[in-house]
Amino acid sequence: MCRFIKIKRTDFSIENILIWVAYILVSLFFMFPVLWVISLSFKTTAEVFAYPPNLIPKNITINNFIEVLKNTSMFQYILNSFKLVLFTVVGTLLVAIPAGYSFSRFTFKNKNKLLFAILVFQMVSPIIIGIPLYRYYSSLGLLNSYFGLIMAYIAIQVPFATFLLKGGFDNIPQEIDEAAKIDGATRIQLLTKIIVPVSLPSIASAIIFISINSWAQFLLPYLLLNKDKFYPVSVGILMAQGTFQQISTHLIEAASVLSLIPAIILVLFLQKFILKALTSGAVKG
Repeated sequence: MCRFIKIKRTDFSIENILIWVAYILVSLFFMFPVLWVISLSFKTTAEVFAYPPNLIPKNITINNFIEVLKNTSMFQYILNSFKLVLFTVVGTLLVAIPAGYSFSRFTFKNKNKLLFAILVFQMVSPIIIGIPLYRYYSSLGLLNSYFGLIMAYIAIQVPFATFLLKGGFDNIPQEIDEAAKIDGATRIQLLTKIIVPVSLPSIASAIIFISINSWAQFLLPYLLLNKDKFYPVSVGILMAQGTFQQISTHLIEAASVLSLIPAIILVLFLQKFILKALTSGAVKG
């Protein structure tokens, strides 16, 4: 008697096909500008304005990157951005971790309304607060000050970071808190020695969000800083455009690619960290 083994086939329904087509189109829509920037950064001046334009350069050159690094302060701009991002991440986490834990574990009056109000602040654009903030910082003598700029960055990043970490803390069983209290742990010890280590994937996700948003911030440093040695890379690229005595489209794109590399490395590193933490938790059960 013959036995037939039924092989499960992938569901190629019209609905699934349309969903995948939509995914691909949306991905291409957002990826094409990035690919075009990378393409221009490797092109010669003549090929930049060639018609019809080519996505893949015919004569790939790295002279654009060499000229940018040689004739601009790109290294200084990137270093300035690292400083701003580092202190912004630390400052934001120092505020957002206790705040997220409080919203997750404590019950108090108007808790949900207050959480909603925090999210409303996340929707406030820097464009709205830029001019008032400039006048306020001018009166305090905080213009051209990393301290003032970092405080503004932290204020912008705290709302969403708090909401994100609150969701991560919600996924931790409260039985862990009760067990720690029975063992005599204080609330601070519980947070720092138990909750934070268990929540490392959520914290790493928050770091990615804070870092990318701070790295890409343009308006506030453009308004609050006016010395070249203080500019982060987002403003530095704009200022570097005036140093070239020729058509500079391909050079600016090369500078843009250089500014993307640290952000990409950070995301890839933290993604590995997130996956490692999740896998470790799964194995330990």
